[in-house]
Amino acid sequence: MTTVHKNQEENVASGAENLLEVLTVWPDDDWASLRFRIAIAPASRVILEIPAEHPALNPVLLRRLQHLAEGIGKEIALVTPSVEGRWAARELGIPAFPHREAALRSPWPIHEELEEPMSSPGITPAIRAWAEARRRPLPRWAYGLSLLIGGMGLLSVLFLLVFLIPSAEVTLHPQGQPVAVKEDLIADPRLAARDLARGAIPAYPVAVIVEGRAETQATGRQEQPAGYAEGQVVLINQTARPVEVPSGTIVRAASGNIVVRFVISPSVTVPAGFGATAIARVRALEPGPAGNVGPNQINLVEGPLAFSLRVSNPEPLTGGKLETVPVVTAADRDRVREALIAQLRHQGYAQMQAGLDPQDCVLPQTLRVEVLLEGYDRLVGEPAEILRAEMRARVVGYKVLRTDIGAMALVALTRQAPPGYELTAEGFTFSGCEDLEATMETDEGGQPRIRLTVQAQGKAIPRLSIPRIREELRGQSVGSALQRLQAFPMARPPEIRISPPGWPWLPFLESRIRVRVQ
Repeated sequence: MTTVHKNQEENVASGAENLLEVLTVWPDDDWASLRFRIAIAPASRVILEIPAEHPALNPVLLRRLQHLAEGIGKEIALVTPSVEGRWAARELGIPAFPHREAALRSPWPIHEELEEPMSSPGITPAIRAWAEARRRPLPRWAYGLSLLIGGMGLLSVLFLLVFLIPSAEVTLHPQGQPVAVKEDLIADPRLAARDLARGAIPAYPVAVIVEGRAETQATGRQEQPAGYAEGQVVLINQTARPVEVPSGTIVRAASGNIVVRFVISPSVTVPAGFGATAIARVRALEPGPAGNVGPNQINLVEGPLAFSLRVSNPEPLTGGKLETVPVVTAADRDRVREALIAQLRHQGYAQMQAGLDPQDCVLPQTLRVEVLLEGYDRLVGEPAEILRAEMRARVVGYKVLRTDIGAMALVALTRQAPPGYELTAEGFTFSGCEDLEATMETDEGGQPRIRLTVQAQGKAIPRLSIPRIREELRGQSVGSALQRLQAFPMARPPEIRISPPGWPWLPFLESRIRVRVQ
């Protein structure tokens, strides 16, 4: 998450009335956000507080920031703990300081840091012995001079004790108030970088190939033949010799245009002699009630035996029936297809999230499934209890960057901060990927874009003048300093720590007083 922390302070040390703007550079600030924040800063002199490892300390980016400031009539300075960063800035002519207090109390341009004095070699024992041997008593005037020098040294020590050694840290807890905003943004696939002024950020296309299977219950119903009619027939010999009737011989019942066929099983032998008979078992070739014929309906033997035998059924044949079975309908097919597409969309979304950077924010509302191949194990109207489907598809959509959303939310919250207030890093949050409201739409040219609704919350605190606070507190006792700080709106009492412990007053030098705002 990102935030802005801006302080308007008077440059007390230089005695000028110029208005300063202090901008805290956060780790996710890039060139675009720095350019925008410097441009909208109301002051003509801007101090950038930059962490030690931030890319903004690169000489190329520092030169671009310097040219930007010169182009809009502003001056910039750096506050960074990085010694290399300060030297890089100073080589470009940009003032650079190790901490904010130095930047506020020192006149611009650069104040070089003092070099450590070189240590001198010690006196050897031989040199010390030679000096002792030649030491002479000091004259009276030299003795007086030594007393004067000693007194000045003592005064110097007292000066160090009173002015330079004591230090103090004052921690302030300003009274804040919540700030919330609900902002509409545009995510445009044609943008290469975010446009903070227009409220637009880039949208990047993403795509994955997924495969899946699904099944559904068949909901159609229809009746179909079931069960085979069975019974007995009488075979009558029409010759003087015995007749062998093999298993599988077909007999039939014919009535008008309706023909029902039956098969003899097992084989049977009809005795010799005209009119001799034998009983045979038959079964209908087709299932269903059509094989339930009445008595004496089977009257013909098919094949070569038709000239040797007559057939008849003294009793009716039974066992054929109808039953209701499930069948596949067109609605079943549509339903399993929709379920499979939804499954592949969810699968593609999970695969995108697993394969992308944590800063990438895939928008599930933009995902669509492009079917590449699909198949079903049953046709519409085919009897089946379960319809199964397989599909291969490409899931395509768009993603945005969390840093872009955070920067836009930050700009929106900054506009909502009351006059005289500034945002603090504490409590700054904005919509996560799963909370974003995204809607696909087209612009005037018919190109796709995404409208995002982002919610953000933050905390605004009063803008305090740090030089003024240090000026009022210098040389004061702790009780007097706390009483003076009551003039500022605070959420809880300030905290004052003096070093060395037990020292009764805050330092007389403002540079020895550090003020922290939390």
